[in-house]
Amino acid sequence: MNSTRRFVLLLASLGTVVAVPASAATTTSTRPAQEDKKAEYERRLAEAEGNVEKLWKVYDWCEARGMDKEGRAIARKILKLDDSQRRAHEVLGEIEYDGKWFPSEKKVEEYKKKQLEEEAKRTGKVLHKGELVDPADLPFLEKGMKRLESGEWVSAEDYKRVTEGWVKQDLVWVSPEEKPNLEKGLWKCGDKWLSEADADKYHSELNKWWAVPSDHFVVYTTCTRKTVDKILDECRRAHREFNRVTGRTPLVPVPILVLSSLEQYNAFHGGSNGNAELRGFSSLHSATIAETWEEPLRQGMTSAGVTYWNVTNEADKNRGQIWVRHAAAQALAEGLDPSPKSLSRIIAGTATNAIVEEWWKEKTFPQWFRYGGVSYVERWIPDQFVAAGGDAEWIRKWSKENLVRVGGLDSLDTILACALSLESADASVKLLNETGLLVHFILDGKCMPVVEAHGALKQALKDPKEPKAIKNAFTVLEGQLRKHEAEFRKFAGL
Repeated sequence: MNSTRRFVLLLASLGTVVAVPASAATTTSTRPAQEDKKAEYERRLAEAEGNVEKLWKVYDWCEARGMDKEGRAIARKILKLDDSQRRAHEVLGEIEYDGKWFPSEKKVEEYKKKQLEEEAKRTGKVLHKGELVDPADLPFLEKGMKRLESGEWVSAEDYKRVTEGWVKQDLVWVSPEEKPNLEKGLWKCGDKWLSEADADKYHSELNKWWAVPSDHFVVYTTCTRKTVDKILDECRRAHREFNRVTGRTPLVPVPILVLSSLEQYNAFHGGSNGNAELRGFSSLHSATIAETWEEPLRQGMTSAGVTYWNVTNEADKNRGQIWVRHAAAQALAEGLDPSPKSLSRIIAGTATNAIVEEWWKEKTFPQWFRYGGVSYVERWIPDQFVAAGGDAEWIRKWSKENLVRVGGLDSLDTILACALSLESADASVKLLNETGLLVHFILDGKCMPVVEAHGALKQALKDPKEPKAIKNAFTVLEGQLRKHEAEFRKFAGL
């Protein structure tokens, strides 16, 4: 490394030439200039104080000399005198938004969020990704869904298909090139286009069922297309009546599987779909909840209600309609009161032998209320589709006769406990019937303390994020039912 030092020649005060290091010479020569510039700045600033026009001249003087720090100080002084000076805000790097100036983008975003939150309070809307939306839209938006012009919510992928000209036939997407088949009245079955009769045959097998969407349900069925219309009629009745019980129904369609015979019903639960239910209650009744049936779960839906409707058998033809309502109500109950943690463990393959208990512990609804609502919808409403001259009360009468035949009503405590089990099958079938009658009393018994407690419960159920309030409301309702057991028994008329 070259250690030779550079020297410059300076004239000493006595005329002597002196050698001084170059760095020292520079320092010595620039310091007075810097001090002079600072002094000049202070002088100019003192003369301009309180005058915007003069302060701008000082700013321009600073800018020409690279005095950025002093220039920003001038800009702040100008704004104290006149906040409308745009140039001064820009000098300080501020951002204009909504007629106001903010020191950074972060502060702008904070302001926007606060304004939206205040507007949300005024309008009853909620904030989602920086936008105000209706609360009813939030569950769909959180899933990344988009709404079509028709009002239907679809996935982002399906939304793209619609914009490209695809259409849906039930749940099956049809490309623009295949649309002419729809005009011919054909149905897409796998990779083939079939007539309705041939499509009925195709869909009559397990795991090849029709999948028919409606406003509140997705109906999977091996029944014929004509029977689908009857199934949807009963689903709509179930939806209307279940809403009387809970005061609300799921925001998205729920699944129901309607098979065409008892043989298929048994095969579904005992064959390749043998893991579709947790408690095996399909052997208790002709309709149940298939907690872990995978097909609707893969579609993002909750667990499905399952039943059968054999329209070729006279007895099953008449009873099939009430079993459909039972299955539909089970699906509605699951949509309102799911068990997501247990379901996640089942899907992940990490469930233990305690999964049945874990599943039902997640529920907010007591078992008597869930099965009572389901049973009420099934068998304690009048038959609005009875033939002319028929008895619309036949279902209620038949249900009462069943209770009389097995010894009449149990105690209210027994009904509220609702201890369903396969080991006590007969008692469990009776309890299903009794819980439905109890809900019938709550809705139609006109016992005002019970009616008021039920009204408070429905109000609490409107906010599922407040489980304590819901639990307390159930406690109050059960207390009123116990106080008025005599009225319940009189209403039952047994």
